[in-house]
Amino acid sequence: MNRRGLLRLSALAALSPAVLSCSGPAEPDPLVKLSERARADAELARVTAERHPELAARARAVADARAQHAETLRREITRVAGKESTVPSESVPEPETTDTPEGAAERLRTALREAQQQAAETAPGLSGYRAGLAGCVSAGCASLVEVVA
Repeated sequence: MNRRGLLRLSALAALSPAVLSCSGPAEPDPLVKLSERARADAELARVTAERHPELAARARAVADARAQHAETLRREITRVAGKESTVPSESVPEPETTDTPEGAAERLRTALREAQQQAAETAPGLSGYRAGLAGCVSAGCASLVEVVA
């Protein structure tokens, strides 16, 4: 290799970090959507407990569990990102509930089934602890459907 070729290679080597850093924005953490969903489900369960006394004990159990899911997911997102600002901090809008206890219970079960499916679909795209966490959230949602039943 001649001197000119060596200079070209060294110039390219110097530019490679700049080129690699321009690869586009990082993909959003897939756990963020699971965390947001858990927060929304916890709020739905809380409102259900307030509006339907006959469902209160079961709905509070769901609210507590889904709030714990949201918190655990948020901690993992923060750990990986290295900062708190990855998860939106705005409050979850108050969900609409139905007038009947049966309708409210069905709405809660539907939300939990959808959350279970979302977490189950997310888990295979993750690895290690994060995959296990998504799997645990999915399993937890499946068991919570039975709590509401």
